[in-house]
Amino acid sequence: MRRAIACALMMTLLALPGCGAREARLEEQFDALRRAVTEAESIQFRAAVSADYGETAAEYTMNAAYDGQQTCIELITPELLKGVKAIALRGETRVSYDGVILGAGPVDGEGLTPVSALPVMLDALASAYVELVWQEGDDLAARLYVGENSVLTLWMDGTSLAPTAAEVASGGRTVVTVRIEGWEIT
Repeated sequence: MRRAIACALMMTLLALPGCGAREARLEEQFDALRRAVTEAESIQFRAAVSADYGETAAEYTMNAAYDGQQTCIELITPELLKGVKAIALRGETRVSYDGVILGAGPVDGEGLTPVSALPVMLDALASAYVELVWQEGDDLAARLYVGENSVLTLWMDGTSLAPTAAEVASGGRTVVTVRIEGWEIT
């Protein structure tokens, strides 16, 4: 019996270096995406954003274009807001709406709105503290801190490292869900 326990412990200890190597490889892949984002001249993508306000929810489709200094967001849906553009400066979550005030207020106590979620995601990719990077099937996932009580979970294609989805949780509750399509980075 003692030999069986000793063998089991030794096998566990032998497996540990492999786990560390895999974690390091995943972190290196995420760091490659982080470098690409921080060095990018431009990033463009389309996002389907769902905002959970507790008792109500809202759905938006947006195009986002980052030019190295600011993120321009153009709303596509809902139809009533089609064509409204918002500009967000990197590092700031304030968004100006070209004179239009949207009925899409903050979803959390830190001022996150459906429109500001995209610049927050890009800022997090560039500089947020990374708690964990893991693999889900062929894809990668990372958990990043984006505020005092907010965590962003990002999923990336395992081959291209293009972000495919994100969720922002605040106070333990998912408040924004993002589906990303057409990620282009130059």
